[in-house]
Amino acid sequence: MLIAQISDTHITQPNPQEPQFLARTKELEAFVAHINAMDKKPDLVLHTGDITHDGKPESYEIVRSVMSELNIPVHFALGNRDAGENLVAGLKDLGGAELVDGFLIYDIDGFPVRLIAMDTQNRESNIGTTCSVRLGVLDEMLKEQPNTPTALFMHHPPFLVPTSKYPFQFDDQVLADAFLNLVAQHKQIVQLLCGHMHRDFSVQLDTCYASCTPSLPSDNRLGDFAPEFNGHPLFQLHRWNPDAVRFETSLHAADQNLSD
Repeated sequence: MLIAQISDTHITQPNPQEPQFLARTKELEAFVAHINAMDKKPDLVLHTGDITHDGKPESYEIVRSVMSELNIPVHFALGNRDAGENLVAGLKDLGGAELVDGFLIYDIDGFPVRLIAMDTQNRESNIGTTCSVRLGVLDEMLKEQPNTPTALFMHHPPFLVPTSKYPFQFDDQVLADAFLNLVAQHKQIVQLLCGHMHRDFSVQLDTCYASCTPSLPSDNRLGDFAPEFNGHPLFQLHRWNPDAVRFETSLHAADQNLSD
């Protein structure tokens, strides 16, 4: 099983006053072309949120137009810049996404590792949160398949990212702890796949591995990278190792020449 993860594309309508938005669409196109040109293609793409910059239907239409060129499924988590109803309406045909009790929480089966999208969006703030409803939905989903290796993909990390200027991105430590306590109760969870921090980061939690992928577009990326990554769209590949019962993760740069 091979997963390509991207995040924080922040797509919106082109604006002559803000050329970075057109550049971000071009970098998303370069990612799609790179994946299509791979000899060993991923089984699916996960986008861990902030798909658009403004949550507008026309912004999701740009994403749908670009990513529909992929011949593999694409699944989305809800970022703080996204709008759940517009996301589902605009992108559901790419890989499936649905709202449950108003939250974007759904699972993906048919692979060696089950995948669950978790909604960490705070409807009043850019930082993350959870609640009893979301945790209850997740708990019930996890109880359905207690022996199936499972990875959660979401936008906000419920753990510290000490390399960031703002290392804690949940609105309440108690809620973050509640989330991680639920994760610890379900031993089949092998990894948390997150975005939001715009940087590359990984950590071993008490019962599973957790990581953040850097933003795909180069203009809003944070942290230090090898010179060959600078100025290129970045994505992570997660290859499932059943013997080690974990994903092996590597960072990659998309070849922008392929989209010309």
